[in-house]
Amino acid sequence: MDDGSGKQEANKMHELVSRLQSQYPFLESAVYLDQNAGKGGAIYAGWDSAREQDFQWLAFVDADGAVSPQETIRVISEAVSIPVEAKTCTWAVRVRSDETKIRRTFLRKILGNVFRLLVKFTFNLPVRDTQCGLKCIPAEAYLKIRHHLVEKRFVFDVELCTQLVRAGFSIRENPISWSESSGSTLNFKSALRMLFSLMGVRWRIFKQPRS
Repeated sequence: MDDGSGKQEANKMHELVSRLQSQYPFLESAVYLDQNAGKGGAIYAGWDSAREQDFQWLAFVDADGAVSPQETIRVISEAVSIPVEAKTCTWAVRVRSDETKIRRTFLRKILGNVFRLLVKFTFNLPVRDTQCGLKCIPAEAYLKIRHHLVEKRFVFDVELCTQLVRAGFSIRENPISWSESSGSTLNFKSALRMLFSLMGVRWRIFKQPRS
């Protein structure tokens, strides 16, 4: 998935995918966007390109390396082992335990905890960490709620989770080890934008009749 990063980066992506396809024939071609669509917009563009008859599951993982390849494989493998008929979506969550290690800056920890409280009291979702960048859901679930998904940037996870729950799908938490990347752009300004976006998501859901 290339989110409008420019011709040079797109060419590099194309060359890399082409080389990997010779070794892994099942690998799909990358999706290239002409303009940046935001994190949610890029993920949805990728999911939209998945042929309904070929895929039972849809997933994404952030490209910043905060989640290791080993954790990514583990979480997705556990997610797809659940029968599709169970209508279960998997959310990786950053929750410290004996099996997981979480590394993040003090600022990001504080802002993250404040955001979690806002989401908890505003949406009452059955997941402690809506924003962790690793998720796996049935393709059927996405197709059912796609027309309700408007948010394309950093709070798209909240809207996605809320619409899945409203459509009758359950959310299963899977704790992971997570290490903050050095290129993180989270700051007070971006946190403020997220707050206003969160209010927009809540307003749209408030106006949406239950199906």
